[in-house]
Amino acid sequence: MGSDWYSVHTEARASANAQGLTVDEDAADALMDLLGQHDGVVSTGTGTWEATISVEASNAWEATSSGSDLIEKLADKAGMPDWPAVRVDVVRQDVLEAENMRPTLPELVSGPEAAEILGVSPQRLRQLADGHASFPEPMYELRAGKLWLKDAIEAFDRRWDRKPGRPRKAARTTG
Repeated sequence: MGSDWYSVHTEARASANAQGLTVDEDAADALMDLLGQHDGVVSTGTGTWEATISVEASNAWEATSSGSDLIEKLADKAGMPDWPAVRVDVVRQDVLEAENMRPTLPELVSGPEAAEILGVSPQRLRQLADGHASFPEPMYELRAGKLWLKDAIEAFDRRWDRKPGRPRKAARTTG
């Protein structure tokens, strides 16, 4: 059985009644130096510290054990607070890289793009946006215009019962 590289992330927190504590900057810097040969990263906050390293292991269980043990040992050596680990995340490096390549924001479209998806003019898009009950609400309204979720515009397009020709104007009665 071969081995793979894993990213091991450990989060430690102070107890609930000691949340105002902070990590000594020198200890955090020392831990960062100690983790350097493992591509380590350290971050701190009020009542919390986190460390991430890369380890080579035959499986995720082995990576979890060896990685979290190494972080704990080096954190102690660096003088980090002895707070309990509340989270340990392990992911194979290639999986992490693939996840990091995925967009984190939903795909948005502007008015002209939404009009193009729907096959209508920008003026007709404004009519739909202002008067069609099932037209999606914009996610953002900027000075430059409105932005919609692309998926919402595409879903509207699939369920929209189009009527051929121009919309009829309401008949005016004269009295």
